[in-house]
Amino acid sequence: MQAHPSQERQVPVLIVGGGLVGLSTALFLAHQGVRALIIEKHAGTSLHPRARGFHARTVELLRSTCAGEEVERAGAVPEGTVIGELVAVTLAGPVHSWKTRTVSTQRMDLSPCPMVFLGQDRLEPILLKAVRSQGVEVCFRHELTGFTQDARGVRATVLDRDTGAVSTVQAAYLIGADGVRSPVREALGISQRGRGSFGHNISTLFEADLSPVQREVPLGFAVLTHPEVGGVIAATDVKDRWIHATRLDVARETAADFTEARWTQRLRTVTGIPDLKPTFHGTFVWEAAERVAERFGSGRVFLAGDAAHQMPPTGGFGANTGIHDAANLAWKLAAVLNGHAGPALLDTYDAERRPVAAATANQAGLLALKMAKQELPADAVLVDDDAVTLGYHYGEGPPLPKTFVPTGEPGTRAPHVWLESMKGRTSTLDLFGNGFVLLAGSEAWRSGAERMPLRVHVVHGWQQAYGVGDGGACLVRPDGMVAARWNEPVPDAGHALDATLKALLFRED
Repeated sequence: MQAHPSQERQVPVLIVGGGLVGLSTALFLAHQGVRALIIEKHAGTSLHPRARGFHARTVELLRSTCAGEEVERAGAVPEGTVIGELVAVTLAGPVHSWKTRTVSTQRMDLSPCPMVFLGQDRLEPILLKAVRSQGVEVCFRHELTGFTQDARGVRATVLDRDTGAVSTVQAAYLIGADGVRSPVREALGISQRGRGSFGHNISTLFEADLSPVQREVPLGFAVLTHPEVGGVIAATDVKDRWIHATRLDVARETAADFTEARWTQRLRTVTGIPDLKPTFHGTFVWEAAERVAERFGSGRVFLAGDAAHQMPPTGGFGANTGIHDAANLAWKLAAVLNGHAGPALLDTYDAERRPVAAATANQAGLLALKMAKQELPADAVLVDDDAVTLGYHYGEGPPLPKTFVPTGEPGTRAPHVWLESMKGRTSTLDLFGNGFVLLAGSEAWRSGAERMPLRVHVVHGWQQAYGVGDGGACLVRPDGMVAARWNEPVPDAGHALDATLKALLFRED
């Protein structure tokens, strides 16, 4: 993007922010046939593993893209892996508590996908390679300086931070995936709600041999209560690479006050290894907070990820929730841009994702209060992690159930069921992809869908989990959510499907 200021470039979607959520949105769009343009003010992908684990649902969404296989391979954890969780003054002791647990990464009854332990610094390059393989242009060191919108589209001005050149981008839609301090959200004047700040922290990524204070199993996470240099140390998915985080009083200190010499002295004290020689890979300040935007968009501009919702790291929900935003928004934008849906479909992005994000942020906030041993609100309800990551619900009723039980109800994730065939075992989820899919129990549904823009799979063994009879059918959206279901065959399958899709896609024809 070395365009002269007077030049104007046209793209279907401009994504501001080239992190996890921006890259994921572009990837989902590309697999729907829409090539977005990404601009990112930083020089490259994240150098810090801020998010370090991705739940099965997130891996399911990426599974149907060209990045899915690499994500599962890179983040795989050997079956039976055991880690330790420590609470102590320092890694060397005195010890308050020491627990070991087997890392459970896969529930084959719930999902064909494992949870992956993959730092953001390793996942983003995988996503970047994937989007570029799909023809998506990613412009680093480019910054949004302003935008306007009208009924025809969004006009944005973009600064090349290397050359100082300013260019113009005309897009049908703009997505702000530009982080917790989102300039896009600020420009739209969208306020936030929530518990607010839980405090500021500073983290450093370092490399060091901590084997002198290791116990019988590898350390996964440690809470260290040293009165002067307390904090946490967490393992990453790279051997001998760790994160140390501690509270930061922003009224008295800045990141610049934490020199390598100071970090080294801190780590020698908090690890109990007096001659430790760490290698540092970066420091950053972050705020643990619970804030959710009052709207996830305005007109032709949408918010996703941290720009739309900020939550404490407890539970590991934040980045996962952002990628779920991306999957929801991408198929809807593609349907409108490809002429398959009316613009009103885009209103459902806010209606579906905001209640789920607010409920998820609330859970993260409650977990943060619990971890800090603070009293929970009288009306607080903590739900199972599976209910948060797999059980969220669009539409009427609570967005999160107390426990996760797959039902196949419209508005919920289409259940995973193992299907047996001549080709071997496959999951119902592997039948889904970049368009609407009809799971059917009889050929009558296939003939009724001949003129529809959807794929039909007449298979058996899935019906009970989806709450329909043997001859019933279930319509699944491109993001793997149940759109509609029929208990048994209907007299005119074609009419039923056409009417359902017309309503779902807000078509006027």
